[in-house]
Amino acid sequence: MYDLVIKNGLVYQDKNFYPLNVCIKGEKIAALLAPDVEVEAEKVLDASGKHILPGFIDPHCHMRDPGLTQKEDFYTGTCAAAHSGITMIMPQPNTKPVPSTLDAYMEQVNAGKEKAVVDFNPIGSPLGTAEDVEQIANAGTMWFKIFEKVATYPYNTTAGTLDTHKIFEAFQNCAANGKYCSVHPFDKYFFDAAVEKVKAEGKEVTLRNVRHLWYSDEEMTGAAYQLSYYAKKAGLNWYAMHCWMPGYIDLVRMLKARGEMKIVSSCEYMPAINASDEIWDIENQRFIYINHDAAPDLDKIWEGIQDGTIDMMGSDHAPCKPEEYNPDDALHTSAGFAMLDYYGHLLVSHVNEGHYSLQRLVEITSENCAKTFGLYPRKGSNIVGTDADFTVVDMNEEWEITKDDNVYTKTQTIPYVGRKMHGKVTQTIVRGRIVMSDGVVDCEPGYGKYITVE
Repeated sequence: MYDLVIKNGLVYQDKNFYPLNVCIKGEKIAALLAPDVEVEAEKVLDASGKHILPGFIDPHCHMRDPGLTQKEDFYTGTCAAAHSGITMIMPQPNTKPVPSTLDAYMEQVNAGKEKAVVDFNPIGSPLGTAEDVEQIANAGTMWFKIFEKVATYPYNTTAGTLDTHKIFEAFQNCAANGKYCSVHPFDKYFFDAAVEKVKAEGKEVTLRNVRHLWYSDEEMTGAAYQLSYYAKKAGLNWYAMHCWMPGYIDLVRMLKARGEMKIVSSCEYMPAINASDEIWDIENQRFIYINHDAAPDLDKIWEGIQDGTIDMMGSDHAPCKPEEYNPDDALHTSAGFAMLDYYGHLLVSHVNEGHYSLQRLVEITSENCAKTFGLYPRKGSNIVGTDADFTVVDMNEEWEITKDDNVYTKTQTIPYVGRKMHGKVTQTIVRGRIVMSDGVVDCEPGYGKYITVE
């Protein structure tokens, strides 16, 4: 007698899909059986016509918990994650206090243990002392994250750039503990020059006027070259994050060919929508602003995913309440928007749009992340004996995102109203439990586990 059997679906195994029945006992995959083998189970999920993928992992999202929970918390944020097929998240250090000490890091972990409905591992900040980095590493963080723009989260867009010598020291401390460090590249000189250009033209520094000049190819790529040198000098495994500009993609492709780096990620919202377009529709609750806004080269992103240069896709879910946005003052507005309710669905839809294969989707959403950070095969696989985490998808369903959709993010904002979709996540299963089915999340807070390398 099994606890749950998923029948009649096509199960991902060794880069292909096979008709198998997935048998689950407790939190683990107990057996993968041919469809004609009779089995008994307390619950049966009929997955006819659907694909059963290893559970999606989001390596780049912001829960805002603790300290900024008016924007999002672990319960609402992980419900949003489950809503689109994510079975594990790795939230960034955009919290208050900043998790740069063990106490602050564990405050974030404990918030997740109390509220999360999917599994999680918060990412620490390495901007404390060498001892702080060692303690957070020993506590179980998968890696560390720096936003080069400022020394701490949360940030104001008028703040200065982070001391590069401090970054180098942080790289050395991360390397000493065998941990990756990711960095959001930033160059204050380019950022300030964009503002001065707008002023010189006699324009106000509004989002409409300046945002398309920020985070340009020159800014992001130039900063990334500098970071790559510091990483090499420190003996660090540098995790190149926010990789969507052409020069940046070419840089990491070259470094990979030389064997000087291993892991690169982009963010889903970049290929999903051109963030340089102004989308500010109060009536339909559409808010997109994340000041990473110079138009990306979408063809270059797809090429980077297809040829293996880009290893992972993150949502960069970074919600803010609508009243925190101030489009008339680009230097004093909150930045970020809610992605998690749609992240998994969008990734599935991209398969049908011809941007990558279903097999490649598995790699960039779960397998590569799990392998990189030491969780494979417990996570990121459909192997007997591992955690029963699954993202069940219907590749044939066609639908449209509307302003009346049910979403779980605390902000209740929907960034993609009107977008036509082809493919949908229908169930999210975390360690043997169906936490989302047909758009409805049904799970109590605290089911999610803090996952560390065993």
